[in-house]
Amino acid sequence: MTYIQIDGSLSDWSSNLRIDAGAVDGYQIYATTDATDYIFAFAAPTAVGANTTIWLNTDLNQATGYQLWGTVGAEFNVNFKSDGSAALYSGAAGGTLVADNLVLAYNADKTMVELRVPKDLLGNPGSIDTVYDINDTAIIPSFYQDNAIRVWDDSELASVIPATDTRIAIVYSATTAANYFSQTAYSDLFMAAQSQAAQAGVPFDIITEADLTDINKLAQYKAIVFPSFRNVQASQADEIAHTLQLASQEFHVGFIVSGEFMTNDENGNAMAGNSYSRMATLLDATRVTGGTATSLTVTATDPTGVVLDGYANGELVNQYANVGWNAFQSVSGTGQTIATETINGSSTYAAVLATQTGGRNVLFSSDAVMADANMLQRAIDYAVSGETVTVSLNMTRDAGLVAARVDMDQSMYIEDVNGGIYDQLVPLLQQWKAQYNFVGSFYVNIGDNTQQGIYTDWNKSLPYYTAMIGLGNEIGTHTYTHPEDTNLLSPSQLQFEFELSTQILEQKLSAALGYAYTIEGAAIPGAPETLTTSLAIEQYVKTYLTGGYTGQGAGYPNAFGYLTPGSQDKVYIAPNTFFDFTLFDWLHLSAADASALWQSQYEKIVSQADSPVVVWPWHDYGATAFNSPNYAPEIFNTFLAQAAADGMEFVTLADLANRINAFHGAKVTTSVSGNTITANVTASGNVGTFAFDLQGQGSQVISSVAGWYAYDSDSVFLPQNGGTFVITLGAAQTDVTHIIDLPMRATLMSVTGNGTNLSFQIQGEGTVVIDLSDPTNKSVQVSGATIVSQVGDKLTIDIGPVGSHTVTVTQTSLNHAPVIESNGGGDTAAISLAENLLAVTAVIATDADANALTYSITGGADASKFTINATTGALAFLAAPNFEVPTDVGGNNVYDVVVTASDGALTDSQALAVTVTNVNEAPVITSNGGGATASISLAENNAAVTVVTSTDPENTARTYSLSGTDAARFTIDAATGALSFVNAPDFENPTDVGANNVYNVVVTASDGSLTDTQALAITVTNKKGVTLNASSSTGSVLNGTGEEDQLNGWKGADTLYGLGGNDRLDGAGGNDRLYGGDGKDVLIGGAGTDIMSGGAGADRFEFNALGNSVTGALHDVITDFEAGIDLIDVSSIDANSGKGGNQTFVLLAEGAAFTGVGQLRYFYDSATDQTIVQGNVNNNLAADFEIALSGHQTLSASMFIL
Repeated sequence: MTYIQIDGSLSDWSSNLRIDAGAVDGYQIYATTDATDYIFAFAAPTAVGANTTIWLNTDLNQATGYQLWGTVGAEFNVNFKSDGSAALYSGAAGGTLVADNLVLAYNADKTMVELRVPKDLLGNPGSIDTVYDINDTAIIPSFYQDNAIRVWDDSELASVIPATDTRIAIVYSATTAANYFSQTAYSDLFMAAQSQAAQAGVPFDIITEADLTDINKLAQYKAIVFPSFRNVQASQADEIAHTLQLASQEFHVGFIVSGEFMTNDENGNAMAGNSYSRMATLLDATRVTGGTATSLTVTATDPTGVVLDGYANGELVNQYANVGWNAFQSVSGTGQTIATETINGSSTYAAVLATQTGGRNVLFSSDAVMADANMLQRAIDYAVSGETVTVSLNMTRDAGLVAARVDMDQSMYIEDVNGGIYDQLVPLLQQWKAQYNFVGSFYVNIGDNTQQGIYTDWNKSLPYYTAMIGLGNEIGTHTYTHPEDTNLLSPSQLQFEFELSTQILEQKLSAALGYAYTIEGAAIPGAPETLTTSLAIEQYVKTYLTGGYTGQGAGYPNAFGYLTPGSQDKVYIAPNTFFDFTLFDWLHLSAADASALWQSQYEKIVSQADSPVVVWPWHDYGATAFNSPNYAPEIFNTFLAQAAADGMEFVTLADLANRINAFHGAKVTTSVSGNTITANVTASGNVGTFAFDLQGQGSQVISSVAGWYAYDSDSVFLPQNGGTFVITLGAAQTDVTHIIDLPMRATLMSVTGNGTNLSFQIQGEGTVVIDLSDPTNKSVQVSGATIVSQVGDKLTIDIGPVGSHTVTVTQTSLNHAPVIESNGGGDTAAISLAENLLAVTAVIATDADANALTYSITGGADASKFTINATTGALAFLAAPNFEVPTDVGGNNVYDVVVTASDGALTDSQALAVTVTNVNEAPVITSNGGGATASISLAENNAAVTVVTSTDPENTARTYSLSGTDAARFTIDAATGALSFVNAPDFENPTDVGANNVYNVVVTASDGSLTDTQALAITVTNKKGVTLNASSSTGSVLNGTGEEDQLNGWKGADTLYGLGGNDRLDGAGGNDRLYGGDGKDVLIGGAGTDIMSGGAGADRFEFNALGNSVTGALHDVITDFEAGIDLIDVSSIDANSGKGGNQTFVLLAEGAAFTGVGQLRYFYDSATDQTIVQGNVNNNLAADFEIALSGHQTLSASMFIL
C-alpha cells in the first residue's frame, strides 16, 4: 500500500503501480488502494475530456452488470463530465448517479488525471476488473474481452511484515510437473535450481503453488525461482498473479523464471484471452517467436556485469543442436538482454532478459538455458542483491566441492575380491590421500549366491572396508544383489535390496570398527531410475540417495537437493559427470578422449561458478583396470590433479548431503553500512565447514572481523553453530593473528583471540595456516598441534589425525637477537673469491638493542682454514687458497664456515659457502732447468735439440712457438714442444748469427692467453774425426768420416778422401791424390808429385819444404783452388835460405820475373790451362819450387800464408 497525494502529479506513483503494461502507445494507467479508496491515475497524449469512462466490474463476473459491448459486465463506471469533474454511476455510462464530484486533480494541460473512488460505494470489493475508455480514442486493454485489468484492494498489506534474512523461494509446480515431458526431468530441473541457489550462497525454501496466493509467505523472500511454471490451475491463475504482483510491487520480490510463464492451464491449454498477459504484467515480457533449431548458441551480452558479473561480453555460454526454443522481449522496452540465442547461425534473440517491475526479474528463454550453465546462480545474485556488496553463504571454504561416487560392483564377486582388486584399490586411495587429500564414497554389494561365487567373505572384505574408512572415506550400500534396473522391482524387492543391505553393512562394520557405524546413503545401481523409484528408495536411506547421471541432454545438470517438496528429509544427489563405464564401455573412447571428455564436463561445471559441486562417479574396476584392460587408470589421477590444482575440496557424499541440509536450514541476515558489513547465520545444522563469501567489494579486502579471527581476504570462516560477524572492509588487512586456511572437511568449532594470540577448537585432520601479527622479535609457542613451518608471518601447523583438537598459539616478545646483514643476510650466503687472496669478507650485524657485538667462527667443515676479527668481523683465510690445490674438506674449492654474531645472550649465524675461483695463471716452462734462460750443448750433425716441457696450474693445453735471433734455424712441434734444427748443424760451418756455433732461440709456451718464455743458448760442439795411416808402401786409399779426420799417407801413391769435416790430409811420400771434401780442410801433399782437391769450404794447401812441389812437370797440382776462399800456405818454407830464421815471401804481380830472393811469382800457362806459382829462395833468381793451379787464377797476397 502506497500513500498517494491527489495533486495532479505522477511523482508519487512508482513504476510498479503501473498496470497497463504499455498496452497502447502514449498512454499510462496506474492503480492502487489505501484504507478507504481505490485510487487511479492515467496519462494520455491529449487532454482527458468528457468522453472518458472507467468501467468497474466489482463482482468479477462478466455475466452480471452492464454489458459493455456485451462482454465486460460492469456494476459501476466513473464518467468524466465536460466541466472536468467526475462522478460514480451504476449501469450505463452516466446512468444512475452513485456519487458526484469524486476527488480528482489534473496536471496543467489536463493530459494526466488522478482520482479516488471510495471502497464503500462499491461494496468494499476485494478486487475489481477495470477497462479504460479515454476520450473515446483508446480502449485499454485493447483486447478487452476476458482481459480486463484487475485492481486489488491491498490495504491489508500493512500487516505483512517482510523477513529480514536473505532467502529465496524455489517453486515446485505440481501442475507443471504433471504436464512436463518427464516428471523425473522436472525434478532434475527443480533440484538444479536448488544447487544454483547454493552456488549463489543464498539459502532457500521450497514452496508450492498453494503458497503463491499467500502474500505473507511470499513477502519473506528476496526472490522467487520458478524452474518451470508454464502450467497453472486456471481457477488459481488470477489470484496467484495478483499475489505475485503484490510481492513484486510492494515488497520488491524478484522473479526468476524460465520459458513460458503461467501461459497454460492444468490441461495444457492456453490460458483464456492473452495467455502472455501475466508475463507482461509480472515480468514486463512477452513471447516473440519460437520453434525448433538445428543449432542454438547462447552468448553473454552483459558488458557491464549487471547480471552476468564475471562473464566477458560475447563469451560463449552454451550450445545446443536440434532443440526447441522460445524468444521473449521486454514489453516496455526497458528490459536488458544479458544473453542472446542465435538460431541456426543467423537470427538472434534474447536468451536471458533482465527486467524490473517491482523486484529485479530474470527471464530465461527455456528451462535448458536456465539450468544447463551457471547463469541461474548469477540471476539469483542479481535478483537478491542487485549490484551492491553481497555476502554469500558458501558450503565450502575452498573453490568448490568434489564428491567421488565409487560403485564397488565387484565387491560381491568373491573371485575378484580374492583376486586382489582391493589390494590394488586401497593403496591407490592411500596414494591419493597423501597426494591430494582425497576422500570419497564407496558403495558395496553383498551378494546372495554362494554357489555362483556371488557373496561376501566378511573376513576378507571387512579389512578393506575398514581401511577405506580409516582414510576418511565413506562406505554406503550399492544394494544387496546389484539389480540392473531398479524401476522393475517391487516394493518388497526394493526394501530387500536397500534396507537389508544397509542393516547388514552397519552390523558388520560396527563390529569390525569397534564403534557404531552408520550407513548414511545408498547408490542406485544399473539403469537410470525414475522419480517414482527414487522416492520409493529414499525411505530406506538415512540421509541421502545418489542415482543416475543427469546433465545437458539427460535431464538437467547439478541435480542436488530435494526431489519434491514432500521429500525434504532426504537429499538426492545425481552425478554430473559421466560414469567411467559410459566413457569406456558405452562410448568406447580412447584414454585420451575419455580424459578430455571428463575434463570438458568438469570445466563446464566449474565455469563461472562461485562454489561448484562436482559429483564424479566411477567403479572399483575402472580405477584399477581390474580385468578391464580397456580402462585407463591414469585418467583418474589426471582428474584428481586438476581438481586439486583448482583448490577444490574433496568430500564424501554423506558430507555433501549434510552440508546441503545445513545450507537449506540456515538463516542469513546481512546489512551494509559504508565499509562495514554485519552478517549473521543462524544454523540448524553444522556450518563449521562453511564460509561467508564477499562479492562486489571491488579492490577492497576484509580488513578485520570484530572479535573473530578466522578469515582470508574475501571470506569469513564460520564456526559450527554460526553467529554474527561484523566485517570491516579496507585496502589491506589489519595486522592481527588470524586463521587464513583450514583443512578440507574440518569443522571449526570456535575461535578466540586478542590480535596477537589465538585459540581455536576444530574437529578434523590436516594443516592450518595462521597469519601472525608482526612476529618480529617474538617466539611462537603452539600447544595442541605441531609446527610444520613458519615463513615470515605465515605459521603452518599440523593438528594431527582425525579427532577433536584444541589449539593455542601464543607469541612472546624476545630480546632482540643480532641480525647478520652482510652478504645479503639470511641463514646462508655464498661468497666468490679469487684464489691467492687472504681477505674474505667483513661480517656485519645489527642489533636493535645497540648491544656491542662480537664475531666468531662457530662451525663449518672448513672452519680451521679461517680467522675472524672478533671486533670488526673481518674474515680471512689463514693461508691464501690455491684453486689448483684446494684444501677444503670437500676438495671442491668451496670452503664452508659458519660465522656468528653475538650480543652476549642471543646470536645470529650465517653459513658461508666461500667459493674460491680460479685465476688463470701463466704456464711455466720446466725443461732445461726451467727459468728465463737455459743453455744446451749439442754435438754437431744432430737435428733434435730438446723437448720443451711446461706445466699449467689450470692444466690448460699449451702450444709452443719460437722467436729469437736464430729462430729461423729451428722448428718446434706446437703440441709436443719438440725443438729441432731445421738442418743439422755443422760445427765446421756454423750458421748462427754470431757464427760461433752458439745458436740463440726463444721458446714460448702459451695456454691461449698467458705465456712463459725461455731463452735458449744452444752451443754446437765439434765432433772429432778419426786418424788413419796408410799401411801399404805401394799406396793406400784412406776414407775419412765426415768429421775432423787425420789421414796420413805413406811412401806409396796414396789416395786420401777427407769427406766432410775439417780434415787434415798428409800425403807424405809418393805421388798422392788428396781430396779434402766438405769443410775447412788442410791438404799436405808432401814429397812426390801430388794432385790435391780441396773440395767445398775454405781449404788450406800447405807446402812445408821445397821438395814438396818441384819445378817442372813433376810439380804438385791444386785442381780446385778458389781465389778469395782457399789459401796456399808456404810459411814453413824459408824465403831466404841464405839468411837465418824463416823469412817471408813477397808475391809479385802476374807474369813478373824474379828480381831478388824470397819472391813468389805466377803466370798462366795456356798450354796446360794452369796457373803456375813459383818461389825463389836464393839469389840465383830461378824457381826453386812451383805449384800448379788449374785454370787461370788471379792471385793476391791475401790468398797466401807467406
